[in-house]
Formats: sequence, C-alpha cells, structure tokens
Amino acid sequence: MNKNEILRVAANEFAEKTHKLSSPLEIAIIGSVAGNDPYPNDLDLVIIIRNLEEIAAVAKYARQMSRHYHGWEVFLFDENVSIIGRICHRKKCPGQSVDCSVPGCGEPPHLRVHSDFKYQEKIFFNSPIDVLWTSFKTSRLLEHKDELGITESRRYPVLEDIKIKCVLCGKIFLFTASEQKWYKKQGFSPPKRCPDCIERERIKGLRNW
Repeated sequence: MNKNEILRVAANEFAEKTHKLSSPLEIAIIGSVAGNDPYPNDLDLVIIIRNLEEIAAVAKYARQMSRHYHGWEVFLFDENVSIIGRICHRKKCPGQSVDCSVPGCGEPPHLRVHSDFKYQEKIFFNSPIDVLWTSFKTSRLLEHKDELGITESRRYPVLEDIKIKCVLCGKIFLFTASEQKWYKKQGFSPPKRCPDCIERERIKGLRNW
C-alpha cells in the first residue's frame, strides 16, 4: 500500500468507531488524502458534531490512528459548519507540555489551540473533501463548500520517479516521488550525488574529523 492507502485505512477505522456515537453528524477526509495524493504529508479529518458531550471518546478514537501514522488532525465543526477546534494528540488534558500553556488550549478539554494556526474558511474548504459518513441526506460539508462559491478544489500534482546521473561516479540513481515531495517541502534542490557517494563522503568526513 502507498501512504495514501495507509492513511485511508486509519481514517475509515476512525469513522467506523466514531459514527456510532450519538453526537457526530458527518465525518470526512479533507486535503491531500481526499485529493488522492499518493504521498500525502498528513491525514486531515473533519467532523460535524452536535455537541461536545462525547469529546473524550472522539479524542480517544483519534489518538488510535497513531498506530498507523502520527501525522493526523481532526477538526470539529458545529451544525452551522463553524469551526469549534481540533483534537489534541495528548491523552491527558491539561498536560505538562509547553503547548498546553497557550491561552484557550484545553477549553473545553481535548481541544487544542496552536498560537501559529489561523483558520481561514475559504482556504480550508478549497481542499478536496471525501465524505466517509453522514447523517444528512446530502453532505453538509459539500453544501457549505457550494455556499462559499468554491467550484474547484485544490489539485495535487502526481509526481513520478525520475532518474538522475550522479555528478561524482556517473551512476544513474532513482529520485522517487516521495523523496521529491519531501525535498520540495524542505526547500531543497534535487540531489546531484547518488546515495552511495553521499554515504562514502559521510564516512570519509567522519574519519577526517
């Protein structure tokens, strides 16, 4: 399975458990996984929820996704599709982390506040949405997207493995799609040396140290 498929397994397991609670009204994947990016950075889920009475159970099921992958976010919205917050990764609330000292974090429990996160509705809903379960006749999230006038979702380019010639040994090596995405995210240029030459230079540097 590629990374997208692994994250979808985690999302479906979460939805299967969570929709049996009385408070959730809709559960969906949003972002790169919903856009079928084979190498997504993380898994983002959205829940429309009636109230926060079962927030501890929702948080528990969210944390269980870490068995598949730690990079997940679960955003909670009310019945009017107004954001409530997002689930904290920590089991105990409040915890001992410095993150817990951010004003408003843990109010209510299990919802976290990031000082550097600012919710921007149109940017958020410009992402692809894949509804996993809904109690409505039609998806409230997709309806809200239409209400915002968003007719097209962000596209995720499909990268392919490419071959590069090493500038040191001349050997052809593979620069995989997942590596390309990571390099781009870090702001790095594509590699010019093959992994073997990089490793030889690393060992040589250690010997000369």
